[in-house]
Amino acid sequence: MKTRNITISAIFMAVGLVLHFVVPPVFFGVKPDFLLSMMFISLIMIDDRKEALLVGVAGGVMSALTTGFPGGQIPNFIEKIIVSVSIFYLIKSMGKTNLNNIKIVIIFALGTCLSGVLFLLMALGFTNQLNMFIPSLPVVLVAMVVNPIFGILLNTIYGKFISK
Repeated sequence: MKTRNITISAIFMAVGLVLHFVVPPVFFGVKPDFLLSMMFISLIMIDDRKEALLVGVAGGVMSALTTGFPGGQIPNFIEKIIVSVSIFYLIKSMGKTNLNNIKIVIIFALGTCLSGVLFLLMALGFTNQLNMFIPSLPVVLVAMVVNPIFGILLNTIYGKFISK
């Protein structure tokens, strides 16, 4: 584990936590998950699956503490871990050294979709609130558009200023 990568990941995750906390809910306490975007950019930086698991656990704890979704604490924690490991292996399979904007869009859109669907299915299973599930699907679709745009911006910042 590289201390530099863990430190930069922690900074990204802290910024994601602040954004996750201050962004207002869009619909019934559901809000776009900017912590997820910061988690993805952290996963792009790291090289080890243990670090990916650590990023997922940290993201899950932070997301669970700031969720506005009724009963969303446990689903948030579990889905962040699953998504972080899945996206880590997706990034690894794409070849981390030559990530262009198309690959970034795929990573962020697919990761956001996986995260949203997993979260909603687990929240439905834990809370049995179908009235929250159906209206939350459009929020996932909107996040699938917003997060890749945010991801391109974050990757550009990372590539120009941090990775050197």
